[in-house]
Amino acid sequence: MSSFRKNTSGQQATKPPSATRLNPHSAQLLVSTGVPSLDDVLGGGLPVGGILLIEEDRQTDYSSTLLSYFASQAIAAGHELCIVDADQEVALKDQLPGWASAAHEMQAASGPNDTPTARSTSDESMKIAWRYQNMPRIDGDRDDYDGKNAKSNSALPDAREVPFCERFDLSLRIPPKVIENATIEIMAGSDLLRISNEDYGGDMYECVLGKIASIIGERFSSLKPVAPGTNRNILRIEIRSLGSGFWQGSDGLSMLKFLHRLRGILRYSYAVCVISFPAHIYEDDGVRMPIVRRAEHLCDAVIELESFEGAYATPSDIVARQSMPAAAAAGDYHGFLYIRKLPRLNSLTASMGRLSLLHSGGGSTNNLAFRLRRKKFSIETYHLPIEGGITERRVPAKDESKGNRHHVGAGAGCGSTPGRSDPLEF
Repeated sequence: MSSFRKNTSGQQATKPPSATRLNPHSAQLLVSTGVPSLDDVLGGGLPVGGILLIEEDRQTDYSSTLLSYFASQAIAAGHELCIVDADQEVALKDQLPGWASAAHEMQAASGPNDTPTARSTSDESMKIAWRYQNMPRIDGDRDDYDGKNAKSNSALPDAREVPFCERFDLSLRIPPKVIENATIEIMAGSDLLRISNEDYGGDMYECVLGKIASIIGERFSSLKPVAPGTNRNILRIEIRSLGSGFWQGSDGLSMLKFLHRLRGILRYSYAVCVISFPAHIYEDDGVRMPIVRRAEHLCDAVIELESFEGAYATPSDIVARQSMPAAAAAGDYHGFLYIRKLPRLNSLTASMGRLSLLHSGGGSTNNLAFRLRRKKFSIETYHLPIEGGITERRVPAKDESKGNRHHVGAGAGCGSTPGRSDPLEF
């Protein structure tokens, strides 16, 4: 038995931030993106101190749905939120989906006739194919995604316990009172333009980076010890349409400098960042410019959304298809999700291959698709539809002529009896 013991008398056990968990392979602290299936694709969640880059679709706005999930998860978990949008003003009351566990509060705010979304008991008795019955489910229908990491929530009035990933409903909205009680910093529209012109010579990248560095340095730096009895919190940073035409910089490399410096700041902080990036505007005759590849290299995780509508239809076709009731009610996939890069913080290899249930392959294998239903956004393994659809009869009619065929004569086949059908005949 060794005589050396670690001296822990002067150390205090600090609790991890709310709604977080550890990666079992790299011991990296993880937070949820708000979408359980996206957490699974990333290997359990988004690592704290990392950057997730979402490459937007050309003609649709599915990336904003993921950003709204990210912001709603921040409010549900009691995390602080910082939103940056140079394109337009931010109206959170109309953009953030509500969580179903607080449906009674939303019903009181909306009206007594509105029925909140609740999990139906009939779903438990639903029968599915035997080959899929024992497979793990990855969806937002569970109150606790991991079953072990329920932390207290400071944003909700009742201070209830919250899981690692909340269950959200796109048909609901977070009550305005809950949004007012949350800690949210917004830099958007005319305010961002005014501050950048007054203090940073019109460079929006320097303005946003200075604000983020100031917030992290005050409350979220991992290099500064916390006071005894104080629990750390998480800062969630949401940057919308980085590099669009509304962003003003000093030169053509301002965006790359911004990403490089932002990654260095986040590495030593309890903060996480999700960025939407319109990569399609950096194309020349259908070929992406090198700046897109360099931006992907400066981020820790990169995914791309490619909708079927935006890739194969004109804007008029998209509007016409969305107005069709049959298309809205259909359960088809809405597009592909491509994995360009996976997070590898504190590890040489990504943990997705060991932890993910959706992605069974590796390397350049991409067989994931996404659906946007009325109540939730989900990522699933892509499967081809049934041939002929669900309304076509696929059971062939019986051929009566085969049952009436008889073998005449004594020279019948092996094992047959004259006057009867041959049992060996197919």
